[in-house]
Amino acid sequence: MTKTILITSVLCSFLLIGCTNSVNNGGDEASSTISGQLVDSYISNVEYLCSDDTNGTTDINGSFECATLPIKFKLGGLELGTITQIPSDNQIFPQDLLGVQRADLNNTEVIAMARFLQSCDEDNNTENGIQIRQRVRTAFIDTNLTFDATQIDTYAEDANISLIDTQSAISHLTLTTEYTDAVNGVTKLPTNVRAALLTPRSILNQDVINTLSYMGNEERLAYDVYTKLYEYFPSLFQFTKIAENSETTHMTTVQLLAKKYALTHEAFTNIDSLPSSDEIDNSNIVKGEYEISELQELYDALILKGRNSQQDALEVGCMVEVTDINDLETDIALAKEANASDVVVAFNFLRDGSYSHYWSFDRGLKNLGVTDGCCTLGVIDGVDYCQPDYPQNMQGGGHAKR
Repeated sequence: MTKTILITSVLCSFLLIGCTNSVNNGGDEASSTISGQLVDSYISNVEYLCSDDTNGTTDINGSFECATLPIKFKLGGLELGTITQIPSDNQIFPQDLLGVQRADLNNTEVIAMARFLQSCDEDNNTENGIQIRQRVRTAFIDTNLTFDATQIDTYAEDANISLIDTQSAISHLTLTTEYTDAVNGVTKLPTNVRAALLTPRSILNQDVINTLSYMGNEERLAYDVYTKLYEYFPSLFQFTKIAENSETTHMTTVQLLAKKYALTHEAFTNIDSLPSSDEIDNSNIVKGEYEISELQELYDALILKGRNSQQDALEVGCMVEVTDINDLETDIALAKEANASDVVVAFNFLRDGSYSHYWSFDRGLKNLGVTDGCCTLGVIDGVDYCQPDYPQNMQGGGHAKR
């Protein structure tokens, strides 16, 4: 498959589902610890005190862990807030510290805390997380204060920091809140993928940035091909099951990565032409129609073959998955080289899905009496579609543990 992209597939359809503020109170006997992340970006170097008097400091991912609730968060002697319950998404926002609803982004106390915490960042770049300067903690070491929105100018003076403007702070907190809600709204994401998406940004080079636009396109093409072939052969349930249960989640995973890095069309260099606007509306996407000529030709060729018979349709499925796996192998290597661990985890998830899909199509062919399954395709244009060494689970599908 030529590495082409359809940028529309990457930057649209973000599911923003509001936080329900449901909680986990730590009473589950199966869990020995209570853990979570302190966020507005991920906030590291904040002290936390557990109710059993154990304590710690949040790490680069804002992570904390206690045996019991409540948990108090502090900068030296300045108490930011105390939580008595852990939200269901395990994320602790300024809103949670202050006991207000997540959606209450206009709350005076919330805005003040967001301004203060963002202004305490070591490198003044909240996009890669918020690392509290050590001198901020030191400035409050001999105090005994509870955060007061009316005192942030005094706090800033004491800590020798410059406060960012209100609108910038609100904008950043809003984006962080919406992104977290979007990730938590995708119920079929594996735990490790969700955790990877909810980490500070990696530093992406251009090659890895381009893989996001490319993989968003490729996952959409798979979805489009499978839903179209199901129209021709509704008895082949593999197509609708894979498209609706897996490819939709795969597309969303790549979309969330693009959203995490706030990429615009201009960020990608592997596209033939730019859409007329960055404001992409999902209604503009037409299944089977693409802005890239090679992609249109590829889709048309796959459908032309697949519509001939059930065997041809299932063979197309084998072809799509082998192509996806080959491309993902290359893209995972690029992400590893760039130390983009979140992209690696997400792409491994996509590859595991493709393994499973390959074996589903292989079984479908064998059920039709095609003894060799996907291997009946052999090698076409240098691509070997016979892959007996792909991982399988006991049911003959791909698996995530290798």
